[in-house]
Amino acid sequence: MNAHPGAAEAGRPAVILFDLGNVLFSDPWESLLLTPGAGLGDRLGLDRSAVLAAGRHCWRTFSVREADEAEYWSELSRQLGCDIPAQLVKELEEELLLANPAAGALLAAASADGVRPVGIASNNTSFWYAKQADRLRLDRWIDPGLVFLSSGLGVSKSTPGRGLLEIAAEHVRPSATLFVEDRGANLARARGLGFRTVEYAFKDESAGEARHDSGDESRHESSGMSGVSVAELLDTITG
Repeated sequence: MNAHPGAAEAGRPAVILFDLGNVLFSDPWESLLLTPGAGLGDRLGLDRSAVLAAGRHCWRTFSVREADEAEYWSELSRQLGCDIPAQLVKELEEELLLANPAAGALLAAASADGVRPVGIASNNTSFWYAKQADRLRLDRWIDPGLVFLSSGLGVSKSTPGRGLLEIAAEHVRPSATLFVEDRGANLARARGLGFRTVEYAFKDESAGEARHDSGDESRHESSGMSGVSVAELLDTITG
């Protein structure tokens, strides 16, 4: 397993925090824009590097403030210098934005029949989080007081100083909290704050190239699947 050393010896975690993109659900902007052959960039015949740059710009802008989705697509269209048809966006969402098939089992195990608090710690826009929360039925499992979103807090996991994870650490006891995340830099930062961590990524193989090509700030440290399996993660969660 790739859980943080010492997690097993520390006993059953008292709180579980999940990242969302590439853990419980597809990463929205990467999947929609960069999925080889099926994403917006390839569908519109756009230069991949230009799509990547525009996608990063918009994510950095819109994931740290409350925003309307129409504003996002308008800005992305401006960045790319072309119109993005609303119907195409709808088709891509239906085709490419997928819930992790194991999400329900993971959330149920984390909740332990409602006894254990479960939260979200995610760099996410307000509009995509709302859609993902609805698809995953997060209201069944999540403590509203443990939802740490970059769009609501104005900082991300990579913000220098007091970032999203530092804020989360003020609301839980890190040494008793398990943080499930797919990105190495975020895992390292969480461990530095005393969190127990486990590396887990949900990613279908068709999106692996997009993930690999998207750069250090938006890809897993090693391309493709990495970290523990679903079964190993369930074992870690249940203690």
